[in-house]
Amino acid sequence: MAKRALLMADADDVATVIEAVCAGDTVAVETKQGEAVEELASAHDIPRFHKIALRDMAAHDIVHKYGQVIGEATAPIKRGDYVHIHNIESIKTGVER
Repeated sequence: MAKRALLMADADDVATVIEAVCAGDTVAVETKQGEAVEELASAHDIPRFHKIALRDMAAHDIVHKYGQVIGEATAPIKRGDYVHIHNIESIKTGVER
């Protein structure tokens, strides 16, 4: 049975896993309304309520969640990767860099 993840906005690069995920688990991504979006395999163990990458991102790519910028990738991120402080740096919105 697939683990669930929640997509907060259509343009997001990440989804939030609703339950802990183990590497190799299938993750079913749904909208807030419960509509199926896609399925992907988790590349890593991911704790409950943390982020999974929905697409490949290069270092310095901007990462979106809630339809907003949440950070910048500090290393390449692959689809299915665990996204957290080890590979993303927070960006405060409205701050010039």
